[in-house]
This record gives sequence, structure tokens and C-alpha cells, in this order.
Amino acid sequence: MPEFACRLGTPSGDILEETIIAEDETALRHDCERKDLFVISVRRKSGLARLLRNLSPLRPKVSTKEFLLFNQELSALIRAGLPIIASLDILLERRKNHAFRAALEDIRDRVKAGEALSEAFNAQGLFPKIYSSTLASGERSGEIATVLRRYIAYVKTLLGLRRKVTSALIYPIILMCLSMVLICILIYFVIPNFAKFYTDFGAKDLPLITQILVTFATFVRGNIIVIIAVVIGAAASFSLWRQTEAGSMALDRLKLRLPLLGRVWNSYAISRFSRTLSTLVSGGIPLVTSLEITSGAIGNLVFTRNVQTVAQKVKEGQPLWDSLEKTGLFSNISVEMIKVGESTGALEEMLNSISDFLDEEIDAQLTNIVSLIEPLVLIVMAVLVGGILLAIYYPLLQAYGGQKFSF
Repeated sequence: MPEFACRLGTPSGDILEETIIAEDETALRHDCERKDLFVISVRRKSGLARLLRNLSPLRPKVSTKEFLLFNQELSALIRAGLPIIASLDILLERRKNHAFRAALEDIRDRVKAGEALSEAFNAQGLFPKIYSSTLASGERSGEIATVLRRYIAYVKTLLGLRRKVTSALIYPIILMCLSMVLICILIYFVIPNFAKFYTDFGAKDLPLITQILVTFATFVRGNIIVIIAVVIGAAASFSLWRQTEAGSMALDRLKLRLPLLGRVWNSYAISRFSRTLSTLVSGGIPLVTSLEITSGAIGNLVFTRNVQTVAQKVKEGQPLWDSLEKTGLFSNISVEMIKVGESTGALEEMLNSISDFLDEEIDAQLTNIVSLIEPLVLIVMAVLVGGILLAIYYPLLQAYGGQKFSF
């Protein structure tokens, strides 16, 4: 969604300058009016500038682990009986991340001015939407420490699942990277030297595979700067494209259709959907609102768009399980468990059960995939490296045997 640079007036007469994400200017104005804010000016930010900012490694951000640690400390201070403002003052002193520190200073000032803690966090644009919604439910019930503990447990579960995925795939990725480095060294350094060797000794009638390899290596070595520039340009173009809605949708759809990893991505998205929805519903947030927030926390745009449609259908009175089943994205067992949860009033427990079941299934799927990928990568790399070495030494073997190749 587009970003808008806004100047807003508060009921107390203060002037705020904020960046707000909204579907369009009309929706932005309606949202500000609902919060009793007067819109002084609105300017839509450039989409290209936003994409470049998203690509920049210097953009302000707060890591998940850092934010988790902050919430653990905040929860402990609140349970100890300290007021919110005093807790924020204490936590400000421990923050080394300048972007995080600046955001917390603004949050503290907003809370001092009478703004709700959830709205102050939501206005920063650095924190997940689910967090501000969870805080809002805690503010309504007066149990902020309780909802913080629930959010901490939620984040720890997601981090644990992400850690499993990363640890399972890191060895095959390292293996492929090392193999590609070896192939690049052979093509750029070794093969051109052998080509010079063959030329100096008047080599004739080189085998076709050797001719192709020598021609390719010579081209790479003679145009390396152009090739690097093209690769960098293609990578930058791809990064810009993937930041667009069409690019994100295409990539997320491709993830779900991959032969081996597609099932893992699908299970991960359903698990994250179930875990997030359970956290929000258990906090007392209405189901439709919870679905709208969950749609943005799944991490897959295909699921996001379908869950947004589900939220609209539930709003119109259709059962949740039926709406999810019609998307074609959710497994039969997850739909059945949600159906049971809806009919028995135990939706939260069923959603947690779905997440626990899928987390175990993802672990098993990754173990099987890695057991297949490791030998497959070894075989492919052995064929490639072996083929290159054969193409290099085959003329020498022919010469030794007195065949076509001669000096």
C-alpha cells in the first residue's frame, strides 16, 4: 500500500508530522477523523523512493530478537508494579539501537501526552501490527503484562520454527556456494591457462566439449567487468521487482508450487496463520479484526489476499472453516480442526493445536528434504566439476593415446 507524508493537528493544538500507510487518501482521512486528528496536508510519497529505502541497509529497523528482549524487560517491570512511563524511561537507557531509542522516546512522549500505548507503538511504523493490536486488547482488559507474556510466547515459537528451517537448509546452501566458487575458479583461472597451453603447442582438432568450454572461459575472462555489471544490474532489478505487489505475489506463488519446499512453505504459512490468530483471539480481539491483522502477519502475499477475502466473508456471516476451505490453501486437517473449534467454542485451543501439529510436520519435512538434497547436490556438483576436468584433460589423453589431438 502507498505511503503518505501527513501534517496532522491534534485536539490539543499540537502539530504532528507522520508517515502513514493507507489504501488511498480518502481512507487515510477517514482513519484520522476517527482518531480525532485534523488533516492539514497530505502528500503521497514516491513509490521508487520507498523501494530504494526498503533496499537500503541503513534504513531504520528493529530486529525481532531485540524487540523480544525489550518486551521481556517491559513485562517484568510492569509485573513489578512500575508505571508505563517509568518503565519506558528505564528501558530507554539500555537501548543502543538509535532508531529503536528514538522510537521509544517518541512513544514515551505520546503516552505522557495522554495517547494510548498501543496507538503510540502503531504510529512508529517499526513494529508489527499484531503487537499494537495485542497491546490494545491488554489496555481494554487492564492486563497488559498478561498480553505481553502471550506475545513473547508467540514470538519465541516463531523464532524457534525459523531457526529450525535455517539450520536445516544452511548446510546444503554452503555446499552449493563452495561448489560454485570452485567452478568459477576453474573457468576464470584454470581453463584459460590450459587454452594458452594448447595454443602454444599448436593443438589441433580439440574435442567439441573442450572447444565449447575454452570459448566460454575466454569470453568470461575477456568480459568479466561487463558480466559483473550485468549481474549486479539484474540483482538490483530483481530486488526492486520483488518489492512490488506483483513481484511479491509471483514469488510467493512460486514458493507454494516448488516440488519439495512448496509443502513446507504452505505448512509454515498455515502454522503462522493459526498461531497469530490464536494469539489475537485469546486477547479478546473480535474474529474479523483478528483475521484482518493476521492477514498481514503470515509472510506470504497469496495467503494474505485470501485471508483478507475470508475476513470479509466472515463479516458477512459465513463460517470461518468454510471460508478457509474455499481458498484451497488450507489442509483438510486444519479446516476440520477449525470447524470443531468453531462449533465447540474452543477455537483458540484448536488453532494452537494446528500450529503445534504443523510445526512438528515442518520439522519432519525438512529432515526428509535435507536428506534428499545433500546427496543430490553432491552428485550434481560432481558431474559439473568432473565434466569440466574431463574437458580440460581429454585432449592430453587423446595425445597420449596417439588419437586426433596432436602437437
